[in-house]
Amino acid sequence: MGISSLLMSSCGKSNEKDIREMCQYIHNQYPLATLQDIYKTCYQDFFGAEHLMNDTAAARYYINYELEQCKDSDLSLMPKREPTGFRHRFVRINFSNIVDGELTEEQLVMMFINAAGKDNAFSDDWASEWKLIEKIALEVNPEWKDAELQSELTAAAAGNHAVRHSEAFRKNYNPHYRIVKNH
Repeated sequence: MGISSLLMSSCGKSNEKDIREMCQYIHNQYPLATLQDIYKTCYQDFFGAEHLMNDTAAARYYINYELEQCKDSDLSLMPKREPTGFRHRFVRINFSNIVDGELTEEQLVMMFINAAGKDNAFSDDWASEWKLIEKIALEVNPEWKDAELQSELTAAAAGNHAVRHSEAFRKNYNPHYRIVKNH
């Protein structure tokens, strides 16, 4: 085995370990999460926030709008700060940070804008990465198997498409956050 093969093989094993740990974390932290929620966090980590950013005025407006919608919600169902995916390139910043006065709305808007609208993709092969993540996720929690959903996620990955959180996740964990670069 050549040096480059050895290095690639060890990187792959490290990724597999990190993916497994991430899946176990999600399974423990969010027992009602589905494979769709694994896809969502890994997609966020792989691509960043650019899929949400077309113009900064719209981003500012939407953050303000969502903040108004969730002010009477229980935002404690998700951590205040949570890394995305298994590489932790980005972080989910819960809107509770604003409600609790730890961040201003403007600070979150600027953090989001600074993370979005750039080419943040980890590589150009999301479909292959998703295939590995899905395989490991189903080993961690076989209850995540759902042939129809798996087919939809495979198609989404092939087109580099984002997905929403699953209905179960939205209903049970009340996700209101923006992703920003993990510094």
